[in-house]
Amino acid sequence: MAVHKRSNIVQNNNNNNNNNNRVHRRGPKMKQQTTCCGSTTTIQSSFCLPDCPITVYQFFVLLAALVCYMNSFNGGLVHDDVFAIKNNDDVRPSTPLSNVFHNDFWGKSMQDNRSHKSYRPLCILTFRLNYMFGGLDPFGYHFANVVLHMAVSSLFTHCINELLFHDSKASFIAGLLFATHPIHTEAVAGIVGRADILACLFFLLTVLLYVRSISAHDTLSGFPTTSRPRMFLVAILLGAASMLIKEHGVTCLIVVAAYDVIILCNKGITRIFKRRCITRECLPLVKRCAACIITLCSLFIFRIWMMEGKLPPFSDQDNPASYATNWLTRFLTFSYLCVFNVWLLLCPVMLSYDWQMASIPLVESLLDVRNLATLFFFLILVGLAVYAIFVAKGLSQRAVLMGLVVLAIPFLPASNLFFRVGFVIAERILYIPSMGYCILLVHGLWNMCNKVGKPLASAITFSVLLLVAMFAWRTVVRNSVWQSRESLFRSGVEILPQNAKAHYNYANYLKDVHRTEEAIHHYKKTLKLYPNHASASNNLGTLLITEKPDVAKALFNNAIANNPQHARAHFNLANVLRDQKIYDKAEAAYRESIRINSDFSDAHINLGTLLLDLGRPQEARQHYLKSVTLSPDNADTFNNYGSFLSRIDEWKEAVVQYRHCLSLQPSHTVAMVNLARALRKLGHTEEVEELYKRVLSINSDTEVMKSLGALYFNTERPLEAKALYETAIRIEPESKEIKTQYAQVIAKLGNMSQAITILKEVLGRHPNYSDAHQQISSIYGITGSHQEALVHINAALNLKPDLEDLTKSKLLFERGNHYRDLDKREEALMSYKAAVELNPKNSIAQMNLGAMYHMTRDYKSARTHYEAAYELDPTNDILQQNIKKLERRELALKKKQQNQGSV
Repeated sequence: MAVHKRSNIVQNNNNNNNNNNRVHRRGPKMKQQTTCCGSTTTIQSSFCLPDCPITVYQFFVLLAALVCYMNSFNGGLVHDDVFAIKNNDDVRPSTPLSNVFHNDFWGKSMQDNRSHKSYRPLCILTFRLNYMFGGLDPFGYHFANVVLHMAVSSLFTHCINELLFHDSKASFIAGLLFATHPIHTEAVAGIVGRADILACLFFLLTVLLYVRSISAHDTLSGFPTTSRPRMFLVAILLGAASMLIKEHGVTCLIVVAAYDVIILCNKGITRIFKRRCITRECLPLVKRCAACIITLCSLFIFRIWMMEGKLPPFSDQDNPASYATNWLTRFLTFSYLCVFNVWLLLCPVMLSYDWQMASIPLVESLLDVRNLATLFFFLILVGLAVYAIFVAKGLSQRAVLMGLVVLAIPFLPASNLFFRVGFVIAERILYIPSMGYCILLVHGLWNMCNKVGKPLASAITFSVLLLVAMFAWRTVVRNSVWQSRESLFRSGVEILPQNAKAHYNYANYLKDVHRTEEAIHHYKKTLKLYPNHASASNNLGTLLITEKPDVAKALFNNAIANNPQHARAHFNLANVLRDQKIYDKAEAAYRESIRINSDFSDAHINLGTLLLDLGRPQEARQHYLKSVTLSPDNADTFNNYGSFLSRIDEWKEAVVQYRHCLSLQPSHTVAMVNLARALRKLGHTEEVEELYKRVLSINSDTEVMKSLGALYFNTERPLEAKALYETAIRIEPESKEIKTQYAQVIAKLGNMSQAITILKEVLGRHPNYSDAHQQISSIYGITGSHQEALVHINAALNLKPDLEDLTKSKLLFERGNHYRDLDKREEALMSYKAAVELNPKNSIAQMNLGAMYHMTRDYKSARTHYEAAYELDPTNDILQQNIKKLERRELALKKKQQNQGSV
């Protein structure tokens, strides 16, 4: 009866004495006997490597993993890392811990219709720990991933040595292949791949503890008992926890059951098949398998309950084959994808972070040549299974069967066999199955070494080490792709130019860094490859909205046609319609955007602005308040609400909102400027000046310089205004606005000729600039050049016929003054009259118009306007004198009329 022990038992060929230490002998002809789980197998020495304990080889595996991934430490948060970590509130310690267990991997509630339904709370907890110690510094996240990969590589080496190969050299080679395999770069260099690494760690721990919990001693029945039930329970719990890290981690429970049947109870199962009857002897195996099955079923029920019985909302972009209407297309394509995944393990030359859309064209016909690869692959699988079950014995049988099990079972959830998945190929999914590949490859090479002489065995060993070196080099090179968003997305376009998603992602990056022309090119490429890509149409529209609003409008409509639930497209379409003054349709589009996404804060703000423009302030207020409620930590929402309050003249409340905005974001310069304007409206000049200076200490903004300069000018500080405008001119020497205001300050200081020279220079370059015409006309008026002043005032009025009433009234009033000084009474009267019609509250214009009527002897009209001016300004001495003169004139006229009547 063979004895199963955790250390290998080697029997001397010349006697029957057991020895607890492995005996190493030189030469390919020397044999060693290895006892494994109740059976004894005689094998030859394997790879030509030094004889070292497994712990030494594990150290070199750890070192290889570290060397391969050291250059990933400097990587950033890229691709899915941004959504799972940077934009995920569940990662932050300030968020209640319970949220982690109610939300999906991306921070959305599992009950949300937009949830990805990926439930991985234990992985999120590790991100949360990273955040506690290093915030969003990517180094800590990458360091943790590499350390975990090192641990998994070492544990894998240990597990297959203890549970399968019982040969440190073969286990070392398998561990090296796993540690360096380039297929793992997405899982290790991409931070969200931690879910796969952790799931694999729990997977291996489950297998190791499960086996150790079972009696190491053979029994007459061939079904060893569970000698350590507590350890067995821990193994089952670890298997269950694996699912809470990554969904396919739960397959470890199937793998351990398979290991139990194939290896631990091999003799008992064989005896049952021979006798063709089942006895109570197999009860220990049945109990263990039942525990695994019950746990699996419970986990599935829990998972379905968490998902509320709904699958995540994938689209044909994510997994085109699953949306194919023809069942044959689906079957052939899914079968070929299995082949393609195995090919990536065998030859990891072409790797990509994304394989969606047309990266792998559908297999739509039996005549497609790729079907030959599929047929060949499945024939090999069947051949290996037949070989392992009916031909191979001992270690070969166990290695091939377990290699196939570890390769296939963890991959099944990603195969579309049971449910639709949200990807075509995902390299990180192969992290666990790659262990099966390593087992099969190493076992095959091991057999070759055992069947050839030492020179060829040395050549094989050298070749496999060369393969490891090539894997390591490819991994190091591939890691550099994951350093930044740009390098990652650019690599996708270079590797898979037919992948519309790769062009779309790269275009998004280019848009974010303001490389607009390149972004437009790649958005157009996306739409050429996949015309129905709603988000690409929407994003391209946002880049063209300023220069080509009609084209942008068509793109937004195209996005909505392809995805009616695209809230952003409705929002952007509404913005275009508002700019085109199609207010009813704009309002409808904003409301549709909010209907689709009631939490869309920007849509509430823009709808509020539109309603205010339409004269519906109360409705507008409700939407601004809603945006504040939705984004209580967003400083912009309070700034926008303050702007709304400013527009409806609630200045004090506006100040409160601006101050709250600055309490959330002290460097919010827009809120500082808005607060300064509100405080200036309320007369708090000193704080206004401090705010403008605070903005300028953050950013040398010439617009703020103009505002501060105007403040200095209006508070009789022209020298300070002059110095500030000169600084602004040095920053923007071609700015017509700054130079015009500078000329106004120069005129204030008494240098009229220099001011006129500056303004003539501005008008020489910008002859249609109305403000410069206004300023130069005022200066000409001061210097008595009324004719020149009239030329520029008329130019200003003609250039801006849609001026605000108050501004236009002021210009017409000044024009009337110039006509009056030129003794053109009729023209002066008409100008004053037009000014008064636009602004009846201008007392001086009323008085001057009355004076013109007075001079033209229209005493009735003169009195009307004198009285209007008196009501506005009863203390005006000139007005009082004019009224007295009018009264004397009226009295004299009355007496004259009486005398004529008496005559």
